[in-house]
Amino acid sequence: MRISIGDEYVEVPDDLARALLAALRGERLVEPPQAVDFDDLVVLVARISRLTQHLTVVKEVAMSRADAAGAYSNRRALAIAAAMSASQLGRVLQGHGLPKDRRTDGVDLVVAFRTTDDGVLHLAEEEDVAGLPTFTLPFDSVADSTQDTGRELTFYYRPQVPIAAAALGRSAGYTLRDADQNVIGCVTEDVFDALFGDPRLDPTRPNGR
Repeated sequence: MRISIGDEYVEVPDDLARALLAALRGERLVEPPQAVDFDDLVVLVARISRLTQHLTVVKEVAMSRADAAGAYSNRRALAIAAAMSASQLGRVLQGHGLPKDRRTDGVDLVVAFRTTDDGVLHLAEEEDVAGLPTFTLPFDSVADSTQDTGRELTFYYRPQVPIAAAALGRSAGYTLRDADQNVIGCVTEDVFDALFGDPRLDPTRPNGR
C-alpha cells in the first residue's frame, strides 16, 4: 500500500498501513494482521519496531522541548499527554539533560568547544571560557559526518544553569554525554548548529530512560 504525505510517497506493507490509519483515527479496536506467512510477519514486526523507536525519539524530544519552553512548564499536563507517571516523566527528561525539579535545579549548558588537534576555540573567546569545566569527546561519538570525523573536541560548559536562563529552544532534547565524568550537557543552539547543521534527532539514543 502506498502512503503519501505532500509530495512524498512511501510503500508500506498493507497491515502496517492499516494499523497506522487506525492509530491516527484513534480507533480502540486493534485488527490482527492479515498476513499469515512467517517471513511476511517478521518483516512487519521489524518495520513496526523501527517506526516505534523513531516515534519514541520524536516523542521524547518533543517532551523535552515542551519542558524547556518556559520558566515553569506544566509537567502534570505533559505527563498526561505522554501517558506516563510523574516519576517516568522525570526519568525521561533527566535522560535528556533536564532537571528533575525545575524550580531548584539547572542544566549543564555547553557553550563552546575546542578542536584539540589544533587548539582552535569555537563560538567563544578565551576569556569567555576561562575557568569553565570541560569534557572531551571524539567527534564521531556525537555526530556522523565526513568532515572532521575522528577529531577530538573539548566542550566547555556552565554548570547548573537555570532552565529558564538556558534558552535551549530547538536544541532542547539533544545532549552530549561523558560517561567517565558522569556529565550530561545540554547544548546551546549555536553549538548545535556548529556541530550538526540543521536540527535533527539524536540517532544514538532510542530513548531517555
